[in-house]
Amino acid sequence: NKLTKKKVFFVLSSLGAGGSERVFWNLSQGFNKEKFDITMVLLDSKVNCYSMALENVNFIDLKTKKASRSFFPLYTVLKKEKPYAVFSTTDHINILVSIVSKFLNIPFLIARASNLPHEQVLYMDLKSRFYELFAKVCYRNYKLIVCQSQEMKESLINTYGLDHKMITVIANPIIHTPKVKEFKNFDKIYKLIVVSRFSVEKGLERLVDIFNELPENYHLNLVGVGVLENKIKQKVVDLGLSSRVNFLGQVENIQQLLIEHDLMLLSSYSEGFPNVVLESLNVGLPVVTFKVSGISGLIIDGFNGYVLEQGDLIGFKNKIIDACTINSWNPSEIKKDSYQKYALDLISAQYEELIK
Repeated sequence: NKLTKKKVFFVLSSLGAGGSERVFWNLSQGFNKEKFDITMVLLDSKVNCYSMALENVNFIDLKTKKASRSFFPLYTVLKKEKPYAVFSTTDHINILVSIVSKFLNIPFLIARASNLPHEQVLYMDLKSRFYELFAKVCYRNYKLIVCQSQEMKESLINTYGLDHKMITVIANPIIHTPKVKEFKNFDKIYKLIVVSRFSVEKGLERLVDIFNELPENYHLNLVGVGVLENKIKQKVVDLGLSSRVNFLGQVENIQQLLIEHDLMLLSSYSEGFPNVVLESLNVGLPVVTFKVSGISGLIIDGFNGYVLEQGDLIGFKNKIIDACTINSWNPSEIKKDSYQKYALDLISAQYEELIK
C-alpha cells in the first residue's frame, strides 16, 4: 500500500510561532493518510512552538537554519525522495524551493502566499526588499499559488502580473477544540487581549493610544515578541498605563488564554489572513478589528465582532466599549459558525483537490 501513496512534502523554515507555520502543521495532520505520505521539511527543527510527535507525519531537519545555506541539502532530499507534490510558504522559502525545482521534476509545485505584496512593501526591511526582487520571478516556476483571501489574490495579480488562473483562494484551517468562552463578568474588569508580532504593520502604537482613552476598568494583555517591544513598553510607562497593561511574551497554550478574556483586538494596518482572529472565533471570543485582508470573510458585524475602517481610532474605542458592555455575544454560535467554514477536514480537502 505504501507504494500507491503519493508523497507530499511541506517545506518550512521552522515550526516557530508564525501563522504560516501553524497552517502547514495543521494541514500535515489534515491530509488523508490513506492516499498521501506526508513529510515536513524544516531548515531548523530546534525552533519549535508545535509538537513534532505527529501520527503518520515524517520530519526531515536540514539543520541549515537559513534559506541561503539550504539549496544543496534541499535539492539532495527532494532528488532522493521524488515527492509528487511540494508545498512551500513564506517568501524566502518560496524563493528557495522555486530555485531548487528548476533542477528537478516535481509534478505539483505549489506556493502558499502569506501577505499582500502591495501593502507589505510599505513595511519591509532591507532583507525583505531583497527577497521581493525575486518573488515575481520565483512565483512563475510554480504550478499553483494559494492565497487566503480575494484581496491577496488581486494584490498578487496586480503586483507581479501573474495569471489569475494559477492562483486559487483557500482560507486557513482550524482544528476543532471543545473549549468555548463563557461570559461571567462579576467584577466588571474587562480583559482585552492582543496576539501579535511587535512590528510596525501590526499597529500596536495606535492600539496603546486607543487603550489610553478607555476607562480604568479595562485591562490589556499583549502576547508576542518583536523589534518594537521595548518601544511599546516605554509608551505604556509614559502614559501611566503599567497597572492595566501586561506583556506576556510568547505563550504556549493560546486557546486557554483566549477563553480567559472578554475581547480580542486586531490593530493591524496590513494582514495576509489574520490567523489570530480565526483562533479567537474558534473558542467563541468576539473580535474588534480594523479592516484588513481576509477580515470580510471572518467577521460578521455584531454577530462575532466589529470591523472599523482604517484610521477610525475613536470608532475602534467605542466598539470596544460596546462589545464589552452592550452586546450580549453567543460564544457557542460564534464557534460553530467559524468551524463550519474553516474546519481542518474541509480546508485539507481543498488542498488535496489541487494535486488531483
